[in-house]
Formats: sequence, structure tokens, C-alpha cells
Amino acid sequence: MAEKCLESSDCTPKTKAQIRAALLNLHRKSGIPYLQDLPWGTHLCAFYETEDDLLEIAVPYLRAGFESNEYCMWITAGSHTPYTAANTLRNLMPDLDSYLPQLEILTADDWYLKQGGFQEEEIIAGWQEKVEMVLAEGYEGLRLFSNAAWLTKKYWKKFSDYEARVGEKIGSLKIIALCLYQLSCCSIPQILDIVSSHHFSFAKSNYTGQCTDNLAKYERINLVAKMSASIAHEIRNPLTTVKGFIQLLQKKDEFTAYQDILAVMIDEIERANDIISEYLSLAREKSKDIRRQSLNDIIRAILPLLQADALKEDKDIAFIAGEIVPLPVDSKDIRQVILNLARNGLEAMSKGGVLTISTYMDNDNVVLIVQDSGSGIPAEVLEKLGEPFVTTKEHGTGLGLPVSLKILESYQATVKIKTSAAGTTLAIHFPRENMQS
Repeated sequence: MAEKCLESSDCTPKTKAQIRAALLNLHRKSGIPYLQDLPWGTHLCAFYETEDDLLEIAVPYLRAGFESNEYCMWITAGSHTPYTAANTLRNLMPDLDSYLPQLEILTADDWYLKQGGFQEEEIIAGWQEKVEMVLAEGYEGLRLFSNAAWLTKKYWKKFSDYEARVGEKIGSLKIIALCLYQLSCCSIPQILDIVSSHHFSFAKSNYTGQCTDNLAKYERINLVAKMSASIAHEIRNPLTTVKGFIQLLQKKDEFTAYQDILAVMIDEIERANDIISEYLSLAREKSKDIRRQSLNDIIRAILPLLQADALKEDKDIAFIAGEIVPLPVDSKDIRQVILNLARNGLEAMSKGGVLTISTYMDNDNVVLIVQDSGSGIPAEVLEKLGEPFVTTKEHGTGLGLPVSLKILESYQATVKIKTSAAGTTLAIHFPRENMQS
């Protein structure tokens, strides 16, 4: 409405000037060179690698708040206490003492855990009260700089849910909230959660190119997830209806001559449903049935299925089961990963090829090996491996590996790939105790 008034010839110069002043007050200087001005109510996040990266964000961001008459809060974590944070900031901002009345430095215990635990409703109410207080004291609003390095497994789920809600809650308040996450400490599912629960995100690193590329990949996966969740069910429902009618036609005598065509139609609908299932696997966060079990038992259960796939193409599968400890996993997750990786390996081999699946212990890690005797992965594909839609298959979706990697990340498993003209080997290292335990 305000923008339309500015464009209208009916709007007086005085009114336009008042509107411009009001709009200017709604947007605050971020202070960060590569960020534009931010409107009140912005909830953003930054990924960093080192303490230097964090401080390179903190100094210009907080200075912009000081110079704009905003009350600034820094919630510290990691190696910084309020005392060391203030001293570090003073070394980087020699005039800090003149802004001390505008600065409050707290620990996570002082704010997020002050009731002896993480209480979401009380924390959100606390932000509302804090904004009211700083406005009453004559400040323009509240500027928050919050380091999430204090988060442990115990609080991750609660804090993730809080992050998803707080953006909406503070949207109407005079607050700008910048949350900091150390990129190297976050798994892919965690990064997806973080990015999706903030208005926007950016990364600061001495290895900016690598950091930005990784973040861009996670955001592309997140985009696929959001697209999948919104459209997949809408596609699947009419397909189910069409399949039902085709099956009815198959039972009618007058369509006997068309049985081959109808069977092809059913096959194509089922293939479309398989593709939709892959999209949904990337999009949804399923509840897990975590139990301590051996990877060997899971592999043995699906080995007949894989051997049948191999025999149809005149190929073979060998399984070498090592002595391994049970892991806290959901067998459906591991089954899906092994099926994806094994079928990729089978498709990479010509007739007579052998796919080898093996397991063994490496210190406290359970290692799963999937090795094919194909011709290797081209360099241009290897660079993008794991991104959605990257595939060398004629009818592939390029979603099987991203889905598998997302599952493996949830177990803190690492994946190493070696490829050559003699074939490709994937080595997956599962820590004995993972985030699911």
C-alpha cells in the first residue's frame, strides 16, 4: 500500500516524505558488507568455520546496531564467556566502551537454559518482554547475535522446533535475530532444518568458496524437499485412480486383445510411483524404529532380492560378512541405502560383473563396503555426486544417492568413494554410537 502511494500522483509530497521516512525506519543496516538492509522481524542464520569467521560477522553487525541506537545482545558459547567476549570485542572495536550501555553479553545458561532446561514458550515470551523493555528505554529495537555452539544432542530437537516457530513469533517485533552455527559441527539433515527455519542464511569462511558451495548444495536439496512435499501427493492420487481403471479394463473380455498395452501402462504408472516415492523419501522426516542390530543380518535379509536382480542381467553378488558389533539403526533405513547403492553398482557393470558387499570393524567404526567392477564414475559426475537429479542412467531420477546420503548423515556415518576404470568402491563408516542411540 505504501509503495503504491509513492507511485501515485494523488499522494502529496509531504505524505510521500513521511512514508519514505517510515519505510527507512523499518529497514536497519546489517553492517555486513554482503548483506542488504534488514527489516525488523528478520530471523536469519549464518554458518561459520572458525572463531575468526564468527568475529568477522560479529563486529560489523554489532557496530551497525550501536550506531543505529539499537540494544544489542550477544549470547555466547564455546570458548567465549561474557568476559572474554567483551575483551575480544574491545580489541577489535577500540571505541566499545562508549557503547557499553547498549550491549548485554550472556551465556546460553543465562537465557536459553535459565529455568534449568529449555522452555520454548518462556523463551519466546522473554523476547517479547525484552523488546518492550528496550523500546521503553528509548532504543529503536533489539539486535540479537546468538551462537548456537552450546547445543548438544539433548537439546537439538527442542531447539530446532523452537527455531521453526520463533521466526513467526518475532516477525511483528522490532528485533533482528542472527543465529550462528558452526558448519563443520552440523550434519546435512541439521543444516536442512536450520536453513528451512530461517528467513534466509549465509556462510562466512576462510574457505568461502567451499563453504558456499556446500551450503548451496544443502539449499538445493532443501528446495527439492519442499517441492516434493507439496506436489508428490497431488500426482500420486490421480495415478492411483488411473491404475485402478486400467486394472478393471484388464478383466473385461472385450479388452483381451489389448492386454499387452494395458500391462505396459500399469508398468509405467508403477515406475512413476517409484519416482514419486524417491521424491518423498528426500522430503519427509520419518519417525525411526531404532534397535541395536547387525548390518550383516539386514544385508542377509535383502540378499536374495539383490541376487535376483543380478541374475536377470547375468551378473553376480558376493557378500563377505565380517565380525561386527550391532548398531542402533532403523533396519528400513539401512535396507534402503544398501538397495540404492547395490543397484547403482549393478547398473554400472556389464554382463559377468561381480558386485561385492562386505563388512568389518575399523577401531570403533563398523564399515560397510559396496564395490562394483564397472568402468568407474566420470570426473564431471563425481564432482556433483550426491546432488539431486545428477545421474548417468537413461531413466534415472538422480535421487537415490541424495536420499541415501541424507539417511547416512542422520547416523553420523561418513562416505568415502574411490573410483577408477576398474570400478567404484564406496566405504561407509558407522560410528559405534551415533546420534540415534
